[in-house]
Amino acid sequence: MKSSSKHSFVILAYQQSPYIEECIDSLKNQTVKSEIIIITSTPSQFLRNLAKKHDVPLFLNNGTSGIAADWTFAYNCTKTDYVTLAHQDDIYMPGYSEACLKSAVSHKNSLIVFTDYIELVNRKTRDNNLLLNVKRLILLIFYTFRENLSSYTFKKMLFLLGNPICCPTILYNRKNIGNFVFDNSFSMNLDWAASLKLVGMKGDFVYVKKKLLIRRIHGESESTNALKNNIRQEEDQRLFEQFWPKPVVKIILKLYSLAYRSNG
Repeated sequence: MKSSSKHSFVILAYQQSPYIEECIDSLKNQTVKSEIIIITSTPSQFLRNLAKKHDVPLFLNNGTSGIAADWTFAYNCTKTDYVTLAHQDDIYMPGYSEACLKSAVSHKNSLIVFTDYIELVNRKTRDNNLLLNVKRLILLIFYTFRENLSSYTFKKMLFLLGNPICCPTILYNRKNIGNFVFDNSFSMNLDWAASLKLVGMKGDFVYVKKKLLIRRIHGESESTNALKNNIRQEEDQRLFEQFWPKPVVKIILKLYSLAYRSNG
């Protein structure tokens, strides 16, 4: 069995997800084995029992509260060269680690490596909807004849019409990024804000053109709740205003409101 001492999955655990064990199983079933860690700022006997059952270390974030603080803690709680911040509700395909590590090694200047994905709704997978197709179209434009983007200009242009990168698929190259702090002024789009921060660093954004994650969409997810509470829309507006004048942002947000209806 292949294994890697250079890559870690850090599961971002919150309260008592009924799906987290499926996530753990998918990480244990990778074709290349990686270190698995669980971090939480909401400790419970449920998580302690789960960690013991699967022989996975459980770390408690006792510091600053909030999603961004948890992500920063997760990123820094491992010493491996590469880290994936795994969302507790999602399922990773068996070849995720192997494919991403291969790309990271072949692109020595990589900052992040990310993949395509599909969704899981009511236990049924879906490969296409408006939001998925928009993201894939953006990636197609930039990555048709290449695997990586290196220049500042092209990396920034990747986000002109939104964030096409699915955050749980991201493998961060800690060797090239170094210490990193996620922006605590965001609660839902902190991955998008983080990517824009990385745009300014020298290095590559590498795309593995394979569907290697199943992202679960359900009514209790943070993403769904953020849409209901308009948090996602407000954060979208803040980020789009870094690229476009406000009248154009309003048009883009109206188009995105149609795409968000598929989140359920």
